[in-house]
Amino acid sequence: MFGGIFALGSLTSIMTQAKDAAADLGQANLKLTVIMRQRMGANSDMVVSIQNLIAAQQNLGVISRSVQTAGAQQLATFLTQKDSLMALIPAMNNLAAQQHGAKATGEDMVNISNMMGRALQGNEGALTRCGISFNSTQEQVLKFGTEAQRAAVMAEVITQNVGNMNEEMGRTSGGQA
Repeated sequence: MFGGIFALGSLTSIMTQAKDAAADLGQANLKLTVIMRQRMGANSDMVVSIQNLIAAQQNLGVISRSVQTAGAQQLATFLTQKDSLMALIPAMNNLAAQQHGAKATGEDMVNISNMMGRALQGNEGALTRCGISFNSTQEQVLKFGTEAQRAAVMAEVITQNVGNMNEEMGRTSGGQA
């Protein structure tokens, strides 16, 4: 009888967590959609393409969909082009995996996105605190390049500094769990 009660309690807890996760994802998706429409003039297909990238990144690594979506929404506040956001989401995930592993939260991702956004605006020092270093050419692109150039350099720099951490962690037995 005790085992049955314990199992029922565990099942209830799991269901509550799943319900909360679904609510968080729904709210994050709504915020992402609103920001993309306001900042990028995005249509539904553009939003869906970002959501599909996020789903693929979740399957690849350890950063959850709702956490990524929270970060993407915040990062989108610094951008005006969907392609820039597409280029930066994998880098954002790699940095989050390097900094927080599989335990990255939406709040962690918003903080990472804010650092990336400030660096995209020419303040590369925002990322040096977490060990990301830039050479002088990369710094110049971040200060004076187009948005697409800045996004490409940012993705390149983060990958050079932390590798494909999200994917690598996803390959471990802990990451697959």
